Amino acid sequence: MNRSTERGFTLIAAVFLIAILALLSAYLVNLRVYQDTGVSIDALGARAFTAARAGAEWGAYNSLRNNACAAATSVPLGGTLAGFTATVTCARTTHDEAGVAIQVDTLVSTACNQPTGGGNCPNPAPGAYYVERQITVTVGQP
Repeated sequence: MNRSTERGFTLIAAVFLIAILALLSAYLVNLRVYQDTGVSIDALGARAFTAARAGAEWGAYNSLRNNACAAATSVPLGGTLAGFTATVTCARTTHDEAGVAIQVDTLVSTACNQPTGGGNCPNPAPGAYYVERQITVTVGQP
């Protein structure tokens, strides 16, 4: 065999191997970025749920203690929920329970991290990383 015809085979194999490893590395970096984004969105979703729950509790307190039922109230939150706003809406109906008038308030708390210009949720034109959660609570009192 002539050794001069066998030159360069190892070089082709090395270039092929380097190309495969580069593609695999790019795939793994992309996968990591998507996982980090998913974790961030999940954490924002949990905070939005807590903000919606805080808004529902505020609305229930306002309804039961102050006998107030506002059409829509924006509740800015502080602490770890500082970036979120809860918009609480209330609809009051009166029912007759064996001759006793019962007021039933249906509260809808919608929380988001990018409220509209007026400070209300939901935002019809949100940006990236927008999260929103909604909780409905019904409270009644004589």
